Amino acid sequence: MHVFALTGGVATGKSTFCRLIRELIPPAVIFDCDAAVHALLERKDVADRIVASLGAEVEEEGRLSREKLRHAVFQDAGRRRTLEAILHPLVRKECLELKQETAIRDQSPVFVADVPLLFESGFDFGYERSLLVATTRETQLARLKSRSGFDDTLAEAIVAAQLPIAEKLPRADVVFWNEGPEEVLRSQISRFLQTLDLMSEEETRQQKESRRFQVGGRSRCRHRGPGRSRSCRSRTGARSRAGL
Repeated sequence: MHVFALTGGVATGKSTFCRLIRELIPPAVIFDCDAAVHALLERKDVADRIVASLGAEVEEEGRLSREKLRHAVFQDAGRRRTLEAILHPLVRKECLELKQETAIRDQSPVFVADVPLLFESGFDFGYERSLLVATTRETQLARLKSRSGFDDTLAEAIVAAQLPIAEKLPRADVVFWNEGPEEVLRSQISRFLQTLDLMSEEETRQQKESRRFQVGGRSRCRHRGPGRSRSCRSRTGARSRAGL
């Protein structure tokens, strides 16, 4: 079983990447850190710890408010670190449990953990390669501001709270550039899976024919591994909101 850590920045398209992996490799198992966090915030014991640590201003009508929590932690680095110290160990525990269950079942060739703060937090769960979905900062902000509830100030604060994509690029083992249409990202993922013998060129061709897409632009994928360095970034002038 191949084990990968997927990362990127907010609004770079990690969710789209996970969906495409599932479409290309249906047995793939995905662990979503954001979904795990959302579930943890619904737990009373976790919510009580957060309120006790950050104060009653993150509550609304006696319950933890995600919106108030988001504004509080992205505008105060100290509070953000406090929240992460509560949540990250719990999320890592769930990730390790799912990884172990997947290995025992032995029915999936791929396990991917979507970890937004992989490099920032040192979230290690025993992965073989780190995969980065990247865009420019301008694209991140444009996509984020198009979402409901994200004004300019909050969008800038959220992007600033994460390690810049430019600093993540040299740390990632494989980079997927997601500035263009979704089909370009799909092509990059397909080529990466071919290098692992998880997809054949014929399977890729058949999928392209079945989708009947005409995709412009050029793409390439950068891989770093023992004794080799290949590239897998896409270049295209087009921009889309795929991955929102």
